[in-house]
Amino acid sequence: MNKTKLNDAIKEFSNNIKDNYAYFEENWAERKQRKEFYQSYTKEKLINMDESEFLSYISKLWSMLIWGNKKYVVDKLIADNGFSTLKKRLAYLLYGDDDIEVRWDNFLRSVKGLGPATMSELLTYIDPYKYMIFNKNTVQSFVPESF
Repeated sequence: MNKTKLNDAIKEFSNNIKDNYAYFEENWAERKQRKEFYQSYTKEKLINMDESEFLSYISKLWSMLIWGNKKYVVDKLIADNGFSTLKKRLAYLLYGDDDIEVRWDNFLRSVKGLGPATMSELLTYIDPYKYMIFNKNTVQSFVPESF
């Protein structure tokens, strides 16, 4: 891990909190709403949702912001994986009894169109004390400088 970059980022963040308090407060409130939204789902509710609910469920994710036409993405996910299978595999990833390593690898191998950033975002909303976001930024922060 590049500790200098980490310390610089923490220092910059700390220095900007007072100047950007309204931004941080609004951002925190939005994250809280998203967490509450995703935590309102159970395994059964996820498996029983219809396609319009699934669109709403997927569309709220930060990892989906790059997509202008989220319905196209969801329709493609359904076409590529089958809707029933997609919901069951997602429910297994989020609520399964096996170790997260097994659930993660199984989902990544068997579901086309949803990768680590989306998977980890959903897991983090479901249980933020147990899981963390896994994306380019988090990976790069742990890569040794000589790597």
